[in-house]
Amino acid sequence: MIIPDTEQTKQEIASLIQQRDVFKRQFLKTQENYENKIKELSILKELGNSLRSTNFNDRESFLWNQLKIIETYTTLEKITLMLFNEDLQVLEMVADSTADGPLREPVLAGLEEGPHGRALVDKSPVVVDGNHIGPVGGTGPVLCVPVMHNNSAIGVLNLRHAEHAGFNPNQVRFYSLVADQIATAVILFRIYDQMLQEEKNRLLLSRFFSNRITEKIFGSGGNLRLGGERKNVTILFADLSGFTSMSEHLDQQKVVEILNAYFSLMTPILFKYDGTLDKLMGDGIMAFFGAPISHEDDPARAVQTAIEMMRALEDFNVQAQGRDWPTLQVSIGINTGEVVAGYVGSEEHLNYTVIGDAVNVAQRLQSIAKPNEILISRTVQKEIEERMSELEGLKSLVSLPAQKVKGKEKAVEVFRVEI
Repeated sequence: MIIPDTEQTKQEIASLIQQRDVFKRQFLKTQENYENKIKELSILKELGNSLRSTNFNDRESFLWNQLKIIETYTTLEKITLMLFNEDLQVLEMVADSTADGPLREPVLAGLEEGPHGRALVDKSPVVVDGNHIGPVGGTGPVLCVPVMHNNSAIGVLNLRHAEHAGFNPNQVRFYSLVADQIATAVILFRIYDQMLQEEKNRLLLSRFFSNRITEKIFGSGGNLRLGGERKNVTILFADLSGFTSMSEHLDQQKVVEILNAYFSLMTPILFKYDGTLDKLMGDGIMAFFGAPISHEDDPARAVQTAIEMMRALEDFNVQAQGRDWPTLQVSIGINTGEVVAGYVGSEEHLNYTVIGDAVNVAQRLQSIAKPNEILISRTVQKEIEERMSELEGLKSLVSLPAQKVKGKEKAVEVFRVEI
């Protein structure tokens, strides 16, 4: 059959060709949109999977890998992530897709240096065409998307296009979703770091305080900071009598074993009564009661601790005979008074301690105490006078001649604890 070559036929053929071309463009557009959606879903899926599989030990590597995932599925020329440093009031570039690896030293950028600053301040995406200077500078369109958490901008995701077509509204919306995904990762890393710091602080506190005191400190939101406060505390010094000269005749390994066993026995007794371990000094112990948590019976707690330490040492010596260890004797001095209590040292190495004249008196009492003797000051005696019947193992208090203490004009009244 021959189709007549008429003007009408030509128009119909041209119309069909036009319809075909329109359909083809629509098909190609639909296919492009479909492929873009697949890429977008792939990016979001991989970002999520990488977050679920991370161990949170290396934030910089993780964030760099997040940017490389985005780079894999796009034609973006450069992607950077900046996080806001509230202390310095600047943005810190913590990841760069064009870098050879993770950024170990953040690159600082002021909020006034480019579109990234506007995105952070305005909490809204910023698109800029043309050439730019600064950390996200270069040739081509730049999209700066704020990284949001709880309606606060915590950073900026910067994306530079290799194509001059720029960013369309759909891309802006998508990269805002990507920024939300990255915000989740950043917050989780912060929470993990806080948990590590809390565990570090908890471990540090457990060296000095009982578990009960440690939990009270954390429960009250207390932080480890330099500084002190005036408090009324009871200080206890305990020292192994003659151990230094005794250890000269022992194998050094055995000396360490004896001291470790001795301290492992005495420390739980101290913590049992919420005492604070200030320090272990060779074969001596310095502890105090009433800081950081005070009790109305802190002096009684200190005396009860001393009595139990004496009793525990008796059992220790019985068991030590079977290990060919020498018999140990301890002298203890206890005093109550006002001190400055707090963290002393540096931010990297803190020690919770007490400083004041009351500490010197307690140490002096220990130094004049005989082996297996507990001496207390008049201030302690007054505090426990009405609680003596509550102290297990205490028979009586014996008044001794007053002792002259360095730095004190008046001699210190001394009492021996009879057990």
